[in-house]
Amino acid sequence: MKIRKKKVVPEEVDCRYCTEYIRSVGCTALKCPYIKERIEAGMIGYKELIANTFSFRPNLYRRLQTAIKYFPGTLWADDGHESRFLYATAGSYDIFLKPRYYAAVYLLTADEDLYRRCSCCFMRSGVYFRNIRIQGISTFGYTLYSYAKKLYGGKTDLPIGEMIDEETIPEEAFTLIVNAAMIAKFGTDIFNITKTTTET
Repeated sequence: MKIRKKKVVPEEVDCRYCTEYIRSVGCTALKCPYIKERIEAGMIGYKELIANTFSFRPNLYRRLQTAIKYFPGTLWADDGHESRFLYATAGSYDIFLKPRYYAAVYLLTADEDLYRRCSCCFMRSGVYFRNIRIQGISTFGYTLYSYAKKLYGGKTDLPIGEMIDEETIPEEAFTLIVNAAMIAKFGTDIFNITKTTTET
């Protein structure tokens, strides 16, 4: 018999009732101890999620601040991204639907040309990177492809040297990679995030 998990409601994860919260100061925790519950309840913003995903590095922080500033209220790259993602993941076995799988598919479906090149890579048992046609691919597409491969393989500690280099990873690709890293860590509930911040 499968036990149905109780849905977390916003009132249960209100920061004011947390042991790490001090009324005159606010939250005193370096990392939110109830991050997954707050994501599920829709009580966290893009800014807080980034803070709970990446360790503070001055050079990386500057790039992350730009991503936060221009957060459009959705993690999808364009109007077709969500439909491509849903189509690509529709026939997969549940056993393979792990956060890093979703993170890789998120990147591989973010660019329409890259998605077309992946037509034979989305299998019921997972993503087969050897089936992706990368000959003649754009630099942007190859960047997404290479990071999808890293995240799918479980490499969630992304190379900081590359991440801070705007020539290696341009802004659009950087934001998508940041989003994918958060999906790999917290799962697909973060697609529901629409606010930059929930801080008061």
